[in-house]
Amino acid sequence: MEIPSKVSIFNRTLEVKGKVGTLIAINNAGFFEVVLEVQQRNHTVLFPIAETVIIFNEALVSPSGEIEVER
Repeated sequence: MEIPSKVSIFNRTLEVKGKVGTLIAINNAGFFEVVLEVQQRNHTVLFPIAETVIIFNEALVSPSGEIEVER
């Protein structure tokens, strides 16, 4: 996972359901630092890690082909 990265955010306390933002940091105090557009302006928002779900918008790349196991 790379930071900054586009993410979808879910947080019940703030009633955020799938809002797109940019994750810019995960700080040591237990918060995701996210830039969100609110009323057509960008704002930095701190979401508590314990109450927030973050889904990265870019899917993981699947390995191509089959993996061979040598026996």
